Amino acid sequence: MQAPTSPDCPECGSRAKRFPPGREGQYHVFCEDCGHDFGRYDRLVADYRHALEELESHLETSPGASRDA
Repeated sequence: MQAPTSPDCPECGSRAKRFPPGREGQYHVFCEDCGHDFGRYDRLVADYRHALEELESHLETSPGASRDA
């Protein structure tokens, strides 16, 4: 299952995130405004990997797109 591609908080709509101190690979990502728990950072990255791959493939196949520009 893929996560929604929006970085907005589902509860308040904020894009601000905070990463509290914790053991590497085990800390959770929270909304800065309302405290919504997005889950573990590594899981959040895995959920959004499809969006990054889709964007990268689109940029590589766009006509006239140049990586050197």
